[in-house]
Amino acid sequence: MGEETSNNRTHREVIEDICPCKGKYCILKEIVLRESRVDDRMLEQIKCIERFKYEESQRQRKDIGWNQANLLWTINGHAKRFAEVYEPWMRNGTLYELVMSSKKEDGL
Repeated sequence: MGEETSNNRTHREVIEDICPCKGKYCILKEIVLRESRVDDRMLEQIKCIERFKYEESQRQRKDIGWNQANLLWTINGHAKRFAEVYEPWMRNGTLYELVMSSKKEDGL
């Protein structure tokens, strides 16, 4: 995988966006920087699921776990919406809000 992505956003910039460990050592960031098989789109979706897991765990007042979060992400249509709105130049926060706003608009 090359270092450059669409609209001059580098793989490192995508990682910095989803893993903002400024000034601290971050093992996840180091692993991802060295792992060439994980593309930016997958990283963005994993980060969205992580945020969804946190918010859903807060709502349910218990840790729902990664398996349940991934299942709910798919069942609730978030994975499909992610595929519809994803653009390589988007920052993760914007991407997540677009995915989640579709459910609010649908009244879900």
